[in-house]
Amino acid sequence: MLVSEMLNRASIELTDTQRISWGLDDLISYYNSAISAVASARPDIFIKTQLFACAAGTRQTAPAGTIKLIDVERNTLTGKTIRYVSRADLESLIPSWASSTGGVETELYVHEPTNITAFWLYPGVQAGVNVDLVLSILPATVTKGTVESGVNVQVDDRYITPCLDWIMYRAFMRDSEVTANASRGQLHLQSFKQALSVSTETDATMLAMRDGQASTNGRRQ
Repeated sequence: MLVSEMLNRASIELTDTQRISWGLDDLISYYNSAISAVASARPDIFIKTQLFACAAGTRQTAPAGTIKLIDVERNTLTGKTIRYVSRADLESLIPSWASSTGGVETELYVHEPTNITAFWLYPGVQAGVNVDLVLSILPATVTKGTVESGVNVQVDDRYITPCLDWIMYRAFMRDSEVTANASRGQLHLQSFKQALSVSTETDATMLAMRDGQASTNGRRQ
């Protein structure tokens, strides 16, 4: 589906096909907000592997738009795997690890969930050394120009309706001083939350079934 088609559907549901109350710029803003909201609830659907050019030393900053760092996978040039280690364990073994620099490849990485964009490599590396990151990253925001040129929506079909619900929620809440609009907005927000919750539960069930099947097959061998 094209973003323009989704916004047309939103205008129809808003009974504002002439876009008098909610213009195209408004709807594009709500669409970008919808993608951010979906990404916050389901960062796993925006996972990608990306080459990353390191800064000199140990401390690194993930690319702009990173929602969640999943893994520092490997050294790009050599293919050597990079293993996760906790900060406490690394400091107990090598107290001066954070000052390390100059390496052409790295062996370990430290990452703390409370700091989304920062991670550390050991040994520290030269500037420009490449590693492969597995991360959830927010798609680029769409603009009026990209919408008019025919850009596709940035989620798969399962998330079309939740995105529409979010757009409707944002549109109605802009005029929330009207009681009816406030109520409609809250209904669409509830639908959005429910759809994302069901999606999460369904994926968790499928993973559990897969893992259970793998365990059963392993016992049969």
